[in-house]
Amino acid sequence: MCFVLYFGHINSDVLIEIESFAEPGESKNIKRWKRRIGGTAYNAYKSMRALEVPVKVFSVIGKDFEEHVDGYFVYDEKTPVCFIISKGSVQMAYVAQGLWMDEAALHLDPKLLQKFEYLHFATGNPHFYLKLMREAKHIGKKIIFDPSQEIHYLYTKAIFSEMLQMADMFFCNSAEYEKAAEFAGEALRDKLIIRTEGENGASVHIPQKGWYHYPAYSVEVRDTVGAGDAFRAGFYAALYRGFDIETSIYYANAAASVSVENDTGYITVGWKEIERRAKILQNLSERRRITLL
Repeated sequence: MCFVLYFGHINSDVLIEIESFAEPGESKNIKRWKRRIGGTAYNAYKSMRALEVPVKVFSVIGKDFEEHVDGYFVYDEKTPVCFIISKGSVQMAYVAQGLWMDEAALHLDPKLLQKFEYLHFATGNPHFYLKLMREAKHIGKKIIFDPSQEIHYLYTKAIFSEMLQMADMFFCNSAEYEKAAEFAGEALRDKLIIRTEGENGASVHIPQKGWYHYPAYSVEVRDTVGAGDAFRAGFYAALYRGFDIETSIYYANAAASVSVENDTGYITVGWKEIERRAKILQNLSERRRITLL
C-alpha cells in the first residue's frame, strides 16, 4: 500500500520579488524574477520523495510538462501557471487554473483510493474533491483537508463545512484559519488542526485537549515559497516512520527550515538531516499550551 495520495497543483511558477505592493493604477519595480516548476502537489511530492515516503499525486498537467512524476493526471493543453508575488514573507498569487476549473474534465477511479493510507486534499476543484471525499469516507480512509489559499476564493461555507466534517485532520496557515473559523465556527473545536505560522513555527489543536505551539527551527531565510509544502512532507515522513502526530510536528518544522534555506521550493536533503534538526527542537524547546480557539 502506498502511504499518501496527494491531490493538488503542479504549476509552472513565475516568482516575482518586489520591494512594495502596487496600488490599483500604479506600477512598481520588480527586484528579481524567475520561472520554475512548483505547486502544492509538486513541492510536497519532491520533498516526500527526498525523504523516502511512498507517495503519488493527482494533478492537472499540460502536454508541455516533461518531468516524470508518479501519479494520476488529467492532461490539458498547457500546464497551469501561477504568478507568485513576494515581499519578504508576505505573498500573493494569481493562478491560470486550466482544466482544474472544469469539474466534468476531472476524473479518478474511486477504486484507486483503496491503495493509500492517507488521502491529502490540497489545492484543486472543491466540487470534484467533495465527491472523492464522500467515497473515501465510505471506505474508511484517512482524509486530510488542506484547501490552502484557495479557501478564500473557491470555497463556499456549505462545501467547506461538509468537507471539514468528513476530514480527520485540517491543515491551514494563520490567514486560512481565520477564514475556516468564519465558515465553520464551533465545528472547528471537533477537529485536529495543524496550523503553520511561518517563522513562529506551528500550532496544533487537539480536540478535548486544546492548542499547543511548536517553535520553528531558526535558519537564515532565502525563499519561503514551498515551505508549507515541505512542512507537510516532513510531517508525513515522520508518520511513515511510526511517530505520533504531535511528535511529527517537530519533524515538519525541521523540514520547513530546510526548504526556506534554498530556492527550489522543496527539500533535497535526506531523512538524517531532518531527524537531526527535529531532535534539536525536541531537546531545546518543548511544546507549550496556548489559548487560541
